[in-house]
Amino acid sequence: MSAPVGIAVIGLGVIGRRMLEQTALRQDLRVVSAWDLDAGARTRAQADFPGLTVAADAAAAIAAPGVDVVYIGTPPGVHRHYARMASARGLKVFCEKPLAVDVDEGRQMVGELAASGTPSAVNFVYASAPAARALQRAIDDGSIGMPRAIDVHLFFSRWPRDWQASAQWLRLRREGGFTREVLSHFVFLMMRLFGDCRPIGASVDWPDDEGLCERALIARLDCNGVPALVTARAGGAGPDEVRFTVRGDRGALRLENWYKLSRSDGSAWQPQPLETGGAHDVRTAAYQAQLDGLVAFVRGNPHGLPDAATALRVQATIEALLAPAA
Repeated sequence: MSAPVGIAVIGLGVIGRRMLEQTALRQDLRVVSAWDLDAGARTRAQADFPGLTVAADAAAAIAAPGVDVVYIGTPPGVHRHYARMASARGLKVFCEKPLAVDVDEGRQMVGELAASGTPSAVNFVYASAPAARALQRAIDDGSIGMPRAIDVHLFFSRWPRDWQASAQWLRLRREGGFTREVLSHFVFLMMRLFGDCRPIGASVDWPDDEGLCERALIARLDCNGVPALVTARAGGAGPDEVRFTVRGDRGALRLENWYKLSRSDGSAWQPQPLETGGAHDVRTAAYQAQLDGLVAFVRGNPHGLPDAATALRVQATIEALLAPAA
C-alpha cells in the first residue's frame, strides 16, 4: 500500500477546518502540519482535532517532513504568497478560489507556477461532486435533447452566511462577495459542461459604502451558444436558495442545494439517484470525491481537478461581471 499523501494545511478558518474533518475520514491522506495567522484559530483547531501538529509559522508548516502538497485555505489576498512558498520547496499546490485578489495577480501566480514547474489544482467542488458528474453524463447522452438555456439562481438571507461569521473579509468589495465566493463554482461548471462562457452583460447593485461587496447581480453569459441567465441577491427573509438549471428541448436538469440533482421532462421535478461511494450523505460524498481527485493529483495519476490556469479563466469571467458597476 502506498504511503498516505501528506498535506500542510495553511488556514484554519471554516474551509480549513473542513479539510481537517474530511481528511480524518481517509487512510490515504494525512495532515502533517497546519497553521493560521490567527492565534485563536490555531488554538481552537488544536483543541478540536487532537493530534494535529500546529506549526510555529507558515514556513515551518510547509517545510515539515512528509509534506507532499500545500493546501491554501486562506483569503485570496495571500494565495500567491503561500503558493510561492510551496513552489520554493518543490511541493504541489492545492488552492481555494478565487485564485488571487484580482486578475492581474492571478495571472502572475499562474506564470510563476508554470515557470517553477509546480503542479497546481484549485478546489472547485463541481470538478468531482457526484451530482455534477451525473448532470454531465445526462447532457452528454442527449437524454434532455439539445441544451437551450442555463439558469443560475442564488439567494442568501445574510452575507456572509451564519457559518461564515468568522470570515468577515467576505463582506468586503476588495476580495469578498457572493459572486466571487459562490457564483464562481457555477461559472466553472458551465465552462466544464459547455466550454468557455463569455460575459454578455451584467448589472450590479452596490451598497453606498464603497468598502462593502455587492447586494445583487443580474448577468447574462454565452456558453458556447447556450445562453445563461444569473440572478443573485443577498439580504431579506427566507431560506437560502442555490439552483443551477440546464434546460434542453426534451427535458431539464437541476442542481439544488449544491449537491442534489433533479430532472423534469415537463412535469414536477424528480430527484435523481447519485453514486455516493458509501458516504452517508451527498455533501460528504462530494467532499470525498474531491479528495479522491487530490490524491490522484499528488500521485501523478489522472484526475479531474482544474489547474490554476483554469481557475484564472473563471476569475477573469467573474471579475468581468463585477466590473461594469464597480
